[in-house]
Order: sequence, then structure tokens, then C-alpha cells
Amino acid sequence: MEYFAASNKLSKILNDPNLMLKQFGLKRSRKIMERLNEFDSAKNLSFIPSDPPPRCHRLHGSLEGKFAVDVSRNFRLIFEGYDKFDLLSYDKEEIVSIRIIEISDYH
Repeated sequence: MEYFAASNKLSKILNDPNLMLKQFGLKRSRKIMERLNEFDSAKNLSFIPSDPPPRCHRLHGSLEGKFAVDVSRNFRLIFEGYDKFDLLSYDKEEIVSIRIIEISDYH
């Protein structure tokens, strides 16, 4: 499954280990890399477990229609899913690419 960042700034951070380390610290950077590697190896979003550690789940409220995976106790990698036609999708089996919106504590 492919992934891309919603902004140039986030894209630079995700593609540069030194920037990621500076932005998120050692532990979070390692977890972010684990999540990105899981996305790389998954055929579609249904391959990412709903159980911890990734705990892929759909969001509600102000983040309705988006998904998240755990990075640390409070931090989440927040993203939108797209199907093979590059249309926004909410069906985990149809989602073959994701757009990472942010990595933050939305609680």
C-alpha cells in the first residue's frame, strides 16, 4: 500500500530520519517508521490490525471520515484512505493508498 503526506513539510519530515528525530524524538520516530513499514507491506488497509500495537481505527467527531494508527500512548498518525481509482474511501478492503494528514495528539 502506498502512502503520501498531505503537506510538503510533513513529506520532508517523513523522508528524512534526522528531521523526524528532531520533530518527534527517538521513541516516536521509531514507532512512526514501524507504522510506515506496516503500510508498505500491506496490500490494503484491512491488512493493518485493529488490535494494538497499530490499532487501526476510524475516527469520529471533528475527524469524521479519517483513520488513525497508534504511534505512542497519545500520539496518532491520522490519514485518509483512497481506493484504486484515487477516490476517497472508508472501506478498509478498498483502501490501497493513504494520505497522511498529521501526526499528533488529538485528544
